[in-house]
Amino acid sequence: MNELKNHFKLYKINGVGVDLARFYPVDSLEEKNKLREAHGFHIEDFILIYTAEFIPRKNHQLLFDILPSLKRIIPELKLILCGKGRLLEDFQAKAAENKMDYVHFTGYTKDIPNWCRLSDVLIMPSFQEGLPIAMVEAIATGLPVVASNIRGHVDVIKDCINGFLFPPKDREGFIKAIYTLYENPMLRQEMGKRNIEVAQNFSVKKAVSAMADIYHELIYSI
Repeated sequence: MNELKNHFKLYKINGVGVDLARFYPVDSLEEKNKLREAHGFHIEDFILIYTAEFIPRKNHQLLFDILPSLKRIIPELKLILCGKGRLLEDFQAKAAENKMDYVHFTGYTKDIPNWCRLSDVLIMPSFQEGLPIAMVEAIATGLPVVASNIRGHVDVIKDCINGFLFPPKDREGFIKAIYTLYENPMLRQEMGKRNIEVAQNFSVKKAVSAMADIYHELIYSI
């Protein structure tokens, strides 16, 4: 038993791998603007996107709590919410009651790559995540991120490097991070470029390669 324990070795890879074949950035600003026009948005809009099921742990409530404040300081604000779930109708009702016509619900959609490509910032205020596949897919399109500082998110996002992290109940921190990116287009661009590279670390190709290296080492160590 001791002999086996002494020879135990732990291997770590970045998850099982995310298929990024459909998730890539636009080739130009012109292409992005055409996507916006095709989906009913304007060139000057500042568009946030959140791709998540409408369930409590995804923390849509925090987002709706800060939206009125955000809209006051960012007049061009638009929000895209992709996904379905048992709380979807509740939040659609909240948006209607509060005249939030700048919130766009896509419901279930297979067009998430294009929704990401036409957006400016990915937001993810969730309370709990494993490996955030939706985040990896979105950043592969070149989006900077504002996300809650939780397990899973911190494996992908390094604060102030390729996005901003905030405590999941911190309304002011959430607002400040979004506004910082709104005011700094060059920062958005720099973080987005970093994220295209970061996403590749979690790709299926990388995961398969890492597993092959592990098997190779194990086979030739016998």
